Amino acid sequence: MNGRRSLQSAILIGFILFAQSGQAQDDPSVAVYQGQFTQTTLGNILLKGNTDYRPSYILTGAYNTPSSFTFLGLPTEWEGQVVKHSGTDKHLEFNAVFMARLGDSLDFSGIPMSIAVGEGLSLATRNPGVENPRSFYGVNGESEYSRNLLNYLVFELEVGLPMDAYQPRAFVRLHHRSGIYGTFCPPTCGSNYIAYGVKFSPFD
Repeated sequence: MNGRRSLQSAILIGFILFAQSGQAQDDPSVAVYQGQFTQTTLGNILLKGNTDYRPSYILTGAYNTPSSFTFLGLPTEWEGQVVKHSGTDKHLEFNAVFMARLGDSLDFSGIPMSIAVGEGLSLATRNPGVENPRSFYGVNGESEYSRNLLNYLVFELEVGLPMDAYQPRAFVRLHHRSGIYGTFCPPTCGSNYIAYGVKFSPFD
């Protein structure tokens, strides 16, 4: 119950931030985060804060750099990820994602916060077991088959840490592989991982 309330609070703060304006990070950054698979659908995670965790995990290293483009007036960034799966699945995953960010627009006692939403592609080195319910968990217990290459979405809430060196930030992120309702694979294929991590900018 406490985990659900924490997730709902994070999502609520994110919606508040969407109503604000702000500046994104100007320097390239690196990030490390880990997460756990949840059998819950994307909609129930975002709208209800529901989670149903299973013993499948990710450890991710990412490189993020600002983009010269804007999206609906928002600054954007590119991110590349290398993901190591453990637990139920044991394979690698490579993601490339384009993100739009509202940043540093809500400040609590000098601590900046931002949100980002990203869209990209995800390539797994093997067809993930958790995305194939006949073998493992899947979403809602439906018998659908996934694919190595899927669409990739990311939703992130980032909080600046009170340190000057390397501009460290902590974040919570929803790491989502999706078939886009039948575009890549049957409608219910895909996976969701709720992840936590830290990023910093050592390239000043």
